[in-house]
Amino acid sequence: MKDIRLIILAIGLLFIGSCDEIEEPFIEYQGECGDASLPVPIKQILIEEFTGHQCGNCPEGAEMIKTLKELYCDHIIPIAIHAGYFAEIYTNGEKYTYEYRTGDGNIIDTYFEASSSGVPNGMINRKEIDGDRTQNPANWATVVAEMLLEKPVMDILVDPGVDNASRKLDIDIDVVFVNAMNEDLMLSVYFVEDSITSWQKDYSFPSGEQDIEFYAHNHVLRDAINGTWGEQIVSGQVNAADIKSKSYNYIINQDWDIKNSSIIAFVYKSDTKEVLQASQTFLE
Repeated sequence: MKDIRLIILAIGLLFIGSCDEIEEPFIEYQGECGDASLPVPIKQILIEEFTGHQCGNCPEGAEMIKTLKELYCDHIIPIAIHAGYFAEIYTNGEKYTYEYRTGDGNIIDTYFEASSSGVPNGMINRKEIDGDRTQNPANWATVVAEMLLEKPVMDILVDPGVDNASRKLDIDIDVVFVNAMNEDLMLSVYFVEDSITSWQKDYSFPSGEQDIEFYAHNHVLRDAINGTWGEQIVSGQVNAADIKSKSYNYIINQDWDIKNSSIIAFVYKSDTKEVLQASQTFLE
């Protein structure tokens, strides 16, 4: 299916490349949901939500992600990075013993000084806004709405194949460029899991209970498949309709639920770290 979409997309981009202006539909306005399965690329925005299971205010971030997904659908690609003080586990007792932190998440958190500025917060396409990359959830909707006015400069097609018995994952990724550009670009590929049920502190729970036993933790970063910062896919000039391809082989951890997992791929600028496009494909 991806091959058919890739052919249609490449032909369409060759035609677009002969024009000075890219026509609609590239952006859905009026709050309409985006459908990333179409051969015409849509702008997709990466939201890295920094959180912790002992942070009673952090469910506010998860609720905002839910709201944005309901409003914009495939335009929103969320990743929850558990890091910092509130993500620590209890070594004694039964609550908060589940380890959500990862080495990659800790590196990202430290580099961007995210959790140290207070959680919940998030980076939206890792873009610096008013001198700060991390934004309070109350600001996310405004930032996302502004970014959705931008046209996509590329499309990312992710084709995963899973052998459930061996838990072997084969991933083929094609980055198809809409615009010509001259940049050093990186590709990152993350493994993310939904619906992990364990304890979460929540100050807003209707019953007044702060320790929620069966809280569903979603879009949790499990691993960076091609390393914390990914790998370079472009160095310098790239033309409209060019395609850059990468393939990866990966063994899925026995403790992760394949049917609740997805692969997130995104391309960002090497110098500024700003994300230009993202994509999410769920495993079956």
